[in-house]
Amino acid sequence: MRSTAESPLRPPSLRRPIAFLLLLGSIAVIPAVAQEAQHDEQSSYRISPPFAWNREDRYEAPNFEAFFPVEEEAGRRLDAMLAGQLKIDSVDDRLELVRRGLRTMTRHRTTLLGQVGNKYIWNVENQDPRAVELLYQASDSPDREVAHYALYHGPTVVSSRTPNLLRMLMSKYQSLDDGMQQRIIWGMKTYGDREQTRQLFLDLVEDHEELGDGTVAAALDTYRAVFDEEVPDIARFNETGKWVIAFHRDDLSASHPRAAEILREELSHISLRNGNLQLIDFVTRVDEGHETAVVVVQGSRSRSLLIRFLSDRLYHHLDFNELLSARVLRERRLRGFARHLPDGLPKGALPDYTRPPQEQSYAYCAEEFVAPDFEAFFADNAEAGEELDHVYLNRDEISLSDRELLELFRRGVRRSKNSPNSMFGWISGALGWPRDPLLTEILYQGMDPDAPEQVRKAANYYGFGLGSEKTKNILEAKFRLYMAPPFDRTTNGNMRRRILWGLGVHEDDRHFLATRFAEALQNHESLSIEALIQADQAYRQLTEMNPPNVSAYAERGFFIIALTDRASFRTQESKRHAEGLLANSRYVADWQFYEADGQASCLAVVRGIAGKDWLIQELESHSDLSPIFAELLNQELIDGARNDAFKQFESLLEE
Repeated sequence: MRSTAESPLRPPSLRRPIAFLLLLGSIAVIPAVAQEAQHDEQSSYRISPPFAWNREDRYEAPNFEAFFPVEEEAGRRLDAMLAGQLKIDSVDDRLELVRRGLRTMTRHRTTLLGQVGNKYIWNVENQDPRAVELLYQASDSPDREVAHYALYHGPTVVSSRTPNLLRMLMSKYQSLDDGMQQRIIWGMKTYGDREQTRQLFLDLVEDHEELGDGTVAAALDTYRAVFDEEVPDIARFNETGKWVIAFHRDDLSASHPRAAEILREELSHISLRNGNLQLIDFVTRVDEGHETAVVVVQGSRSRSLLIRFLSDRLYHHLDFNELLSARVLRERRLRGFARHLPDGLPKGALPDYTRPPQEQSYAYCAEEFVAPDFEAFFADNAEAGEELDHVYLNRDEISLSDRELLELFRRGVRRSKNSPNSMFGWISGALGWPRDPLLTEILYQGMDPDAPEQVRKAANYYGFGLGSEKTKNILEAKFRLYMAPPFDRTTNGNMRRRILWGLGVHEDDRHFLATRFAEALQNHESLSIEALIQADQAYRQLTEMNPPNVSAYAERGFFIIALTDRASFRTQESKRHAEGLLANSRYVADWQFYEADGQASCLAVVRGIAGKDWLIQELESHSDLSPIFAELLNQELIDGARNDAFKQFESLLEE
């Protein structure tokens, strides 16, 4: 599984060695003096067998409260270790300190757990059982982010799986989001012995009568996803679980006066034709303009019958298919189904669903493009801002209806004391599924290129990522946001990657944006060099082809490329080698040799995309020379350098 930083839509660029990034001042170095840690050999918190995750005599679930003590001094030492101010060589000592200080440290716990997993577990040949135990226990943390990172970097990627590890993952499965569920499946496909994993599943479901429905259902679904087949003798589980299934028909919109009634009648006919279909409950919702049926059925047999029926129908589409659980009830806003759960309505259940008015119109789905307008849409209301912040502070106890909350957000978010990232992130998930069209409109209006920078970034990130429906107006707004300044390489660079990443593999959406970038490049004279390069890169990423008119602008602007060779340009022969390549090309505008912090490099400035592509291609045939850095030469790059390494090239910007 790729991290976000390794997304397949990441703009093609060269990896930058640490030494050269230090030249640019991109990385801060903590100048602390490391001190050797003192170790108490008699510590009762040393992580040692028996471990809960791999013990064979009994199942031992993770227990965060019992495993991690509350020690203020250990937390301070752990902070110092992360800051580079405390050196601990022994793995035993490091893991013990993590155990003792995790609950009281002030630095990012998630970063720490990620480091433990990356160093001792994930992609490590000899995975450390002590580190596995640490993250196994941390997965029980009441802090959702801590639990998430512990699972992500630990138990999901353990190669030597055990009955306890598998049972823990399956017992948590129904409470996890889709991303973590997919990671569990991916980890089982990627790591460990396949047949050993299969046997662990079979042993687990053999004892299904001792397990809860959630654990059994998770094991059945995960087994099917990993091995592409059902567990043997699946009929044993015909009555297992209550399942929530949602579907809609393309030929039936929410505006039809009998839409809900038609769906209910259809389900009754299915039930009559299939006597084994046990329907327990039924509601409808409006989702993306469709009347959507949401039903509860008893047992995996009924679930299979209904799924098979839907898959055989031309106009029927499955929206979701999940075990009825507290998480599903919260996220899907199915409060009425709480009577089918043993513990009733779960804590933190979202407000009651209210049907959106049909007569209201929205810019994001208008027949003609209506550009987002931040100033006009979001009120500048200080009183509403205070009220919104109060609601946000007490967000676990919201009593407002859907529309009351959304209207308050529209009126108050400009005056909120919280960051746009916090507020847009919260409102995007505050009302669960299905998304109210007014919420989509709020997120759409936030993508106004003239909106505050953090607003448009948050609106795009939380509003229109992978899996979200995107109208042509939303796609056009994304294009305009992508092409709007500023073009800095950090904040807005990340936002642009998110815009393209959010398209996923949806070919129609990708084609729409690729066409718009091609149109912009046809009129390249009107674009700044920064906008031109962004449009060119976007087109290439979306199509994996060169833009049709690339030759018309290929030499606009300048790129600076850093070269190194085996001799690090410390000898005259090494320098002549580089000069021989650079002096004979019309693409090369200037170059110099530079040395800093013991590292010697050659900085070459070439004309446009054509020059960059030429030089990198030439370097591929040179065994001694290689590129280590390639960036557009602009004022931001020059001003951001730690010293004057790029100053001499500043005059080229006037061209």
